[in-house]
Amino acid sequence: MLNTTIRHGAVLAATAGVLSALAAHGAAAAARPKDAATGYTCRNGAVSVSDAAGSAVPTAHKPGVPLYATLQLHNTENTALTKASYVFAIGNLMKNRGPAPHVQWRVGKGSWHAMALHWNSKTNGTLPLWNSQALALGTIPSRGTVTTEISVSFPKKSIKAVDYDFLDVHSGACGNTRLDWYPGNGFSYWPWKGTPGKPA
Repeated sequence: MLNTTIRHGAVLAATAGVLSALAAHGAAAAARPKDAATGYTCRNGAVSVSDAAGSAVPTAHKPGVPLYATLQLHNTENTALTKASYVFAIGNLMKNRGPAPHVQWRVGKGSWHAMALHWNSKTNGTLPLWNSQALALGTIPSRGTVTTEISVSFPKKSIKAVDYDFLDVHSGACGNTRLDWYPGNGFSYWPWKGTPGKPA
């Protein structure tokens, strides 16, 4: 099986502290602008993201195998969040980042789109990760949910590692106020042969 879901315990455990710090950083206090049309005060936590697969880490044992994550973005507020979007970030958090993964995305059951990635050594302030541009979700209805699906495949000579992924969620009506910073389950490139942390 080429896309079995497994956990590499030692690797994931080693980054538990990092992810905890990221969550704390993502929840840091910031200015809270109001949506002029509704009077709603924007806040971090207005959107709650979850993975339909629970905590499983999708894993590929050879290059070019697509791995999938289905993410549900739930609006916890009593007002619709218009012009919602997210930035997707992914990387292994190592010095040897390897080539950029091939990533596609879609909203609901819509068409797939290629995701253009650029390198950002200071994602969320400190993280060296590949970043997408802002990806449009449309409106997330009051107390409603929008689903986005992400497909990741690793090219040849990618680093044998778990790549961690994050969603930075915003709404056009809320300016720069973050509505959620979500640490995903990650995507693992783990060939049967090769040394962890090295191209494989």
